[in-house]
Parts: sequence; structure tokens; C-alpha cells
Amino acid sequence: MSEATVHSSVVRRVGPFSVSSLRRARSEARLTVSFARRELHSKYRQSALSLFWGIMQPVLLVLVYAIIFSQILNVDGGSIPYLSFVVAGIVIWRYFNAGLQQATSFIDRSSVLSKVYFRREIIPLSGCTAALVDLGVGLIAMLVVAFVQGIVPTMTLAALPLVLAVLLVYTTAIAILLATITVFVRDVAHAMPTISQVLFLASPILYPAADIPSGLKFLGIVNPVAVVAEATRAVVLEGSWPKFGLLLVHLCIGTTLLVGSVVYLRSIEDRIVDVV
Repeated sequence: MSEATVHSSVVRRVGPFSVSSLRRARSEARLTVSFARRELHSKYRQSALSLFWGIMQPVLLVLVYAIIFSQILNVDGGSIPYLSFVVAGIVIWRYFNAGLQQATSFIDRSSVLSKVYFRREIIPLSGCTAALVDLGVGLIAMLVVAFVQGIVPTMTLAALPLVLAVLLVYTTAIAILLATITVFVRDVAHAMPTISQVLFLASPILYPAADIPSGLKFLGIVNPVAVVAEATRAVVLEGSWPKFGLLLVHLCIGTTLLVGSVVYLRSIEDRIVDVV
């Protein structure tokens, strides 16, 4: 076999748009969905009401926050009814927090990792995929609550996909990065509840971004949760266009973080099985 023939066969084998690459991508997509279904089944198994609890849990949480912050602490949503204001923030936060919870996903799936090889990022990615169900339910609930409170969707709702793209990219990137780091630094798993709580309180989920002290206003710009929450309220509840420039900057940063997380994971994936 000539050198040219060998080179040609290698190109066909590793090319990003080769038949084998497309088949592997389709296989990995199916595996991701399979893991996501299994995670949803595990979450709601032996539950007669199944997905109903996926709706009731955030509803009850929102009601508690609404009563405490609006009636006791006198916090308001500005021009937005406070209940709709809180629902929008909680919906965004719950999905992002689902990514934070993937920190131990490699450790939890250690038995699977040791049996067969597949792209390791599929495991945290499947967790983020499963969380899309709760996100979809939450978005519908947000629209229903807004409608009940007299808020009618406008043309600005067309910008919601861009807003959600920023959320999905950041959540997936952080999920993969945390899952990888936690394998080698187990203290991350113990610190995650505290980190999650601090990030929740530091983000304008239960209070308007306008209430953030002037010296900390930069947090509303660098914090992706704050950016997405505020943009969601703008396009869905206020009928105004989001800050496209800020969203595009965060989309680029999130995409870079996602690519970097995957590259880092693949550079050390051979060591993961030995450690977990």
C-alpha cells in the first residue's frame, strides 16, 4: 500500500465529516439520551404521580419564597408582579443548579466507566439533558403564571432561544468541568452545597438586579446566572429586548469554556477509571 493510500485512509477515518464520524456522533447522541432517560426513571421511579412532582416541587418552593420575600421582607419585582418575577428566576436557577449537581456524576457512574469505553463527557451531558424536562415544564409554568397575572407575550419572546442558549452552554460546560475536577479533588463534592447556596443568594433570583449595591454591580454582568435571569424576565415578562451584546459575549465565553472543558477531560480521561 502506497503512502498516499495510507494517508487517504487516515483522513477518511478521522475527518470530522466522515461517515464513521457521523455514525459515532449519532451513536453518542443515542447513548446520551439513553442515560438521560435512565436518570429520569431513577429520579421518579416508584412514584405514582411521576412528573407531577417535577411540577409541584418548584411551585411550592416559589410560593414559600414569594410569601417570605414579598410579604415579610417587602421585596418587589419592580414593574413585574413578584410571583412571575420569582418563577422566572427559579426556573433559570433550577436548570443551572442541575449542572452543578453533576459534580459527582463520574464517581456515581464509576461501575459503568470501568466496563465499556465511550466519550466520558456523555455522563454529565446526559444529566443536563435530563434536566431539560424540568426546564421545559418550568418555562410553561412561567408563561402560565405570567398570563394569569395579566402579562401577555410580545415579539420579544423571539429572543428567548438566544437567552436559553447561553444558559445551556454555561451549564453543560460547568457540569463537565466540575465532574472532571471532582474525580481528582473530592473536596469539591463536599463544597458544592455551600457554593451552590452562595451563588444562589449572590444572583438576582429573589430580588431585582437594581437592588444590588453600586459597588457590586459588576456581579450582574460577570455572573451568567444573573445575565440569563434578567434577560429572561426582559423578553418574557417586560416585553423588552435583552442586552444582545452582553448575551453574545457570554455565549462566546460559555462556548470557549465548554470546548476547554471537553479538551481537558479528554486529555486525562485515561486516568479517570483508575481513580474513581
